[in-house]
Amino acid sequence: MNRIPYPTREQLSPAKRAYLDAPNLRVLNIARISMHAPEPMWRATVDMAIAVVTNTLIDDRMREVIVLRVAYLSKSDYELFHHVSLGKAVGLSDAAIAGLESGDFSALTPDERLVAQFTTEVVRDVSPADETIAAMRARYSDERIFEMLGIIGSYMNAARMAAVAGIENDDIAITSWAKEREAR
Repeated sequence: MNRIPYPTREQLSPAKRAYLDAPNLRVLNIARISMHAPEPMWRATVDMAIAVVTNTLIDDRMREVIVLRVAYLSKSDYELFHHVSLGKAVGLSDAAIAGLESGDFSALTPDERLVAQFTTEVVRDVSPADETIAAMRARYSDERIFEMLGIIGSYMNAARMAAVAGIENDDIAITSWAKEREAR
């Protein structure tokens, strides 16, 4: 049972109702609960969610490393419901996924270990250690680092919305963003 109910159709603006009514669009529970936000914030949240899934230069596997680490650190059952299957779909092993939960990144590639550590420090400490920033800048452009920060922040926001509202998992987990896009 949700701690905060989903808004009723009557409470929604025309733009939010149009979003719900879009043909072939699967509206996830996180999208439904976010409709409580004022229109400009809701629109920005939707745009950011789409951007971090479809408009990044970071590959799908690295994005899932980031998202899974955020989800585990945020204790977000809702995000884990979707992103464990997405992580497996992009080739993350059970050992890698377990390591993203425990903090033992040995099953990840060196780049993935660095990004998982960076993500950990951003979520846990807000500002990563100087050594972590230096290692990130030696490997990635500032643009890629800020892209990763956008992904981290977007999923931290979603985890908190899901937790505060107490939303339930969707009926079916997402297994491929490409399949979700094709359904549109």
